[in-house]
Amino acid sequence: KSKRLKQLTEDLVEASKVSSGNVVLDMKPIRFGELIRQTNGEFEEKFAARGLQMVCKMDEEPLVIMADGRRMWRVVENLYNNIAKYAMPNTRVYAEARRVGCRVVLEIKNISENPLNIKAEELTERFIRGDVSRSTEGSGLGLSIAKNLTVLQHGSFNIYLDGDLFKVTITFDEAVKEKKPMPPMIVPEAVQEEAQQDA
Repeated sequence: KSKRLKQLTEDLVEASKVSSGNVVLDMKPIRFGELIRQTNGEFEEKFAARGLQMVCKMDEEPLVIMADGRRMWRVVENLYNNIAKYAMPNTRVYAEARRVGCRVVLEIKNISENPLNIKAEELTERFIRGDVSRSTEGSGLGLSIAKNLTVLQHGSFNIYLDGDLFKVTITFDEAVKEKKPMPPMIVPEAVQEEAQQDA
């Protein structure tokens, strides 16, 4: 109980900071695909304990976004924790990261163990856990923190519910690659002489 209380306190503090915008971000280009792969590895044991099979599809080319690496990790971690707690055991979880035009999109889908008797937009409100009758562990702040952190980093966060299907989509602009400066134009001597004569 003390461990759960400590986690709740930490989540409350972070939720308060994030919702008020009182967060200092260290925005840098990060490889989003690598972060997803790392998270898959971190949660492999947790998912296996509930018989969850991760099916991950990723673009081969690097998916680079401007974000705060530590905060972005928290966003994805919260989404995966949500799956570990509430997905139906012995089912597949689908994660796909891809480039769509000039944007990078992460889509995660799973089947909920309990009926989702709530509106999608309400799931990102504080202390909401999808089914008010549930007594599972968790502060009910995970999705709220994930959404607010995503928006603070100039991304979009959307949840879609269809029956027992839970789907979340995160979208960021792709980081603009720096253009290499053009090399100085070399003018042939003959052209230089001609220009000087004209002058």
